[in-house]
Amino acid sequence: MTRLLLVRHGQSEWNAVGRWQGKADPALTDFGRQQAFHAAQRIGSVDLIVASPLIRAFETAQIISSQIGVGPIVIDADLMERDAGEWEGLTRAEIESEWPGY
Repeated sequence: MTRLLLVRHGQSEWNAVGRWQGKADPALTDFGRQQAFHAAQRIGSVDLIVASPLIRAFETAQIISSQIGVGPIVIDADLMERDAGEWEGLTRAEIESEWPGY
């Protein structure tokens, strides 16, 4: 039986302050690295890890890979987040101020 596990990246520097990321590439925070480590402990064994090329996703995948002993990580650009356009890097409050009722 095939099993598919989806793991979201750990907390990034922009997640920590509430900024929309889109295709921007902020790194993981220390807390995000801890989240990836804890995710690895819950995952168990898998045959393959596929990740977005964005650093927050790739670093999360690297941490999981090193903990469960699976690699190399396959990078797939189709897994990248959508472009947030003008909202990228803004907080929800900034977006609401500029585009009320978005």
